[in-house]
Amino acid sequence: MKKILFLLLTTSLILPNTINLTVQAPVRRSLAVPSIALCEGEGEGGAQEQMPITILVLDKENKTLNAIAETIKRDLQFTEQFNPSIKKYAADFSKKELGNTIKNLAQAGTPLALCLNEPSLDKIEWKLYDTIQCSMLAGKRYHKKGPVIRGWAHAIADNTWKILTGNDGFFSSRLAYCKDSKDAEGRTIRKLYVADFDGSHEELVVNPENIIVAPRWDAHQPRLTYSEYTDTNVRLMATSLKPPHKPKNISHFDEGIEMLYSSSPNGKDYISCASRGNGSSQIYLCKNNKPQRCTKNSGNNVSPVFLDENRICFCSDFQTGNPQLYIGNLETGHLQRITKGGYCTSPTYCPKTNTIAYHKMIHGTMQIMLYNCTSKTHTPLTANKGNKHEASFSPDGTYLLYSHEQDYDKSGLIMHNLLTHTTKYLGDGCYPQWSPCYKKFPVIT
Repeated sequence: MKKILFLLLTTSLILPNTINLTVQAPVRRSLAVPSIALCEGEGEGGAQEQMPITILVLDKENKTLNAIAETIKRDLQFTEQFNPSIKKYAADFSKKELGNTIKNLAQAGTPLALCLNEPSLDKIEWKLYDTIQCSMLAGKRYHKKGPVIRGWAHAIADNTWKILTGNDGFFSSRLAYCKDSKDAEGRTIRKLYVADFDGSHEELVVNPENIIVAPRWDAHQPRLTYSEYTDTNVRLMATSLKPPHKPKNISHFDEGIEMLYSSSPNGKDYISCASRGNGSSQIYLCKNNKPQRCTKNSGNNVSPVFLDENRICFCSDFQTGNPQLYIGNLETGHLQRITKGGYCTSPTYCPKTNTIAYHKMIHGTMQIMLYNCTSKTHTPLTANKGNKHEASFSPDGTYLLYSHEQDYDKSGLIMHNLLTHTTKYLGDGCYPQWSPCYKKFPVIT
């Protein structure tokens, strides 16, 4: 049991041999530079040109529009692709004045303008202009969803990003992670938090009495799963960001360890790994609330993640004694090993780029590797000091979030831009996970 815990908690573990897993990954578009993202940058700290864009607030006294404009500005700045500014005008700003303003922006070297207006209490109107051509690229009336103004702003920024770059937006997504502290008796307390995509607006989700690990987002609803230590087992828990927030025990087994939930693209099934008190960890597929064992070997099989409805990627040590990555087909039972040697753990998958990120021990340090499922090539992403754990892709596949050990007992959250290869430090934390973009911006209500 100690070996299982070490594998599961240090990076994410290993997996099966019963499923005969292999399958050719479908060809999807590869990670590409956005159409208006001017350049890829020059590595960490490298400068790059940024596209100017002016946000026009067509009612300078409207507090809602001003707040939305500020949030959109921060969103676009975060990407390092745009240089946004804000201009505010009176509510009676005429179409003729708007036309002249757009022409002036073009002459001043600003090729893009985003106009914001509030035609009614339940709608925000936005229009995106090409100032050089003096033409509207797109415009919509956004129906406000939920009570949070920044959620409305993130949704408009997502639409703007999609039009300008061709990539899906990620501003409406959220981050989940754990943070450690000490109680009065010196015992470690680990709490579960969520924050906006950039680490701002942190909210406490779970304040448990016991240690919790490995949060995972549900792919279809704003719900988090995680594993909680008890006196007798490590059980799988779930909590919704919608009220009520009371955590629920969703474990199917009373003994052993159950953790590392991954929801199926079909929105119904999920997979997890569990030891059931028998010593080794196996992969289980839960269909119609009934767990079905997928792997049957003497090794430890962990960290399952869906690639599509039929295929999973996971980690197992059943062949070599050290964890390796496998792709398994749940329908045909075909199994394919995709790593050869070393110590490889914690796969995470991006369907947008058809890429698996995982961790590999290199010269005594856990580094991040990228596996292209189309070309079947492995590429190292990191090489600096400090172990990296629990990588997670942004919804659009252009960022990778992970925890980075800074000291022996402390880790921080790092966001790596896969286009510019710059990194941002978001603060202390461990076990980070990036959410999908749900239909409604998920906040603790």
